[in-house]
Amino acid sequence: MELPVYLITGFLESGKTSFILDTISDKQFSRGKKTLVIACEDGEVEYEEKLLKSAKAVVEFVEDEEDFNEEYLTNLVIKHKPDQILIEFNGMWSLRNMAVKAPKNWIFYQIFMFMDHSKYDVYMNNMRQLLSDNIAVADILIFNRCDKNNIDKKRLRRSTKALNPRIEMMFEYNDGTVEQGFQGEDDMPFDVKADPIDIIHDDFGLWYIDIMSNAPRYKGKNVRVRGMVYRASNIPEGYFVISRRAMTCCADDIAVIGILVKTPEGKKFADGEWVEVCGEIISEKQSAYKGTGPVLVATDIAPTEKADTELVYFN
Repeated sequence: MELPVYLITGFLESGKTSFILDTISDKQFSRGKKTLVIACEDGEVEYEEKLLKSAKAVVEFVEDEEDFNEEYLTNLVIKHKPDQILIEFNGMWSLRNMAVKAPKNWIFYQIFMFMDHSKYDVYMNNMRQLLSDNIAVADILIFNRCDKNNIDKKRLRRSTKALNPRIEMMFEYNDGTVEQGFQGEDDMPFDVKADPIDIIHDDFGLWYIDIMSNAPRYKGKNVRVRGMVYRASNIPEGYFVISRRAMTCCADDIAVIGILVKTPEGKKFADGEWVEVCGEIISEKQSAYKGTGPVLVATDIAPTEKADTELVYFN
């Protein structure tokens, strides 16, 4: 039987335990079901027995990362027979290989990541690889302890969307108010009202972030973009990726970024060849996107010059 799993990660004292307690106390979430909470660290906020009992929840602690494995986790399920699972994941553990360690019948519905906004730059400077790994896997990133007068949401959007274009963002302010997602459109260095929208080499990174996180802004519009032809095993016949290479977090982490191009003439162009593609943006369900994403239906493809700079950036 499949088990729904919700994972909450973040560094110590980022608000994970409080969020879990609020969640299991919500009757719309619990609905009389039994919840197993797996806590991978012991923070300042405690799991009170009275609250757990009223919410039909039990807590098991996993102190060592090596214990977070299929055998141990399966035994916890056999022991408690839960209907759903909440994991308070240790923020110092990478999410990269987390799912492979879990039992095969666990379905990860949502992965939340909590981040103290006042410490974001410190973490990025000192634990960039770990932070980048976790952002790349998370579904929802909650910036808490935010000062409304001292937050550059556009910069946060660009730095996180470069690592995970599909991540959702929330901002929790010091006055208790919460803002859902990024409000308003980010200013782009190209004219989004032009026909076609012309994406020069230097603007590819920002365009990629914007179209992947704000696809309706481009749907039905004509675009001219330059990049390299790229194909992978999950790219269907009749498609290729118009791509660039990007440094997502550090010199050792270079990734290929881009969007699908739909064309019957794709075979004329070899992998790595530089092309200019003109066409209309539509929305399609594709395995490469693990869901629905933007597709450029090509009306014209031609060889073009290579960009002066090999890598693209997100500023």
